Amino acid sequence: MGIVQKPTARSYFLKRGVISTPGFADVISRGSFELICKFLHFIDNESLPTYQGPPILFKIYPVISHLNIKFQTLYLPNKNTAIDERLTVWKEHLSIRQYLPLKTSKFGIKTFKLCESRTGYLWCFLVYTGINTVLQLSLITPDSPKTAAVVLELLEPLFGCGHMLWIDNFFSSPELARKPKIDDSTDCVGTLKLNRKNVPKEVKDKKLEKGEIIARHLGPVTVLKWRDKRDV
Repeated sequence: MGIVQKPTARSYFLKRGVISTPGFADVISRGSFELICKFLHFIDNESLPTYQGPPILFKIYPVISHLNIKFQTLYLPNKNTAIDERLTVWKEHLSIRQYLPLKTSKFGIKTFKLCESRTGYLWCFLVYTGINTVLQLSLITPDSPKTAAVVLELLEPLFGCGHMLWIDNFFSSPELARKPKIDDSTDCVGTLKLNRKNVPKEVKDKKLEKGEIIARHLGPVTVLKWRDKRDV
């Protein structure tokens, strides 16, 4: 199916003229294939009482965990890493399906991914399941944005390895910038929304001419603002 791509799974079993693909129906019937897809899962149902992850991911959680372990043990990313969100296309009914109007494919399953900047290697990922998303909220303060917990969930295994994290304004905040410095070897850089908490008032309100820069230090964190065609 990865080589012969068709719009639906049922399309592979059609026998009408030029749209038929010999071979698929010889291996398995359409009914058997759909039953396997419907009931396929990778965990013993008896382990549900001890399961700690999001309920909707219970059936495939061992696969997600296995992939993350493999991605992390096979390769150590270079110094520069990045975290961003990704939408995997899914148009059928699903309670965790997201609508992101700015994406090319607007409906799908949202994941947060930490990748190496140089190669794009996916080092770990987190499936977003709404309010049931399991995050290490103990790593952030109550006033910190929840996106900070997403970053720390993905980045924590790299603490102590001297990495530089690059993020966009969806994730960045002064509180988050302080957190990776707890081991004095990890730093982060990113654009910042001016309405985030603890952004210095003089930076937020300062009117700049083109090319002008203003900087303020919040302990180990530096907030810069400069004027290009607009404020950055």
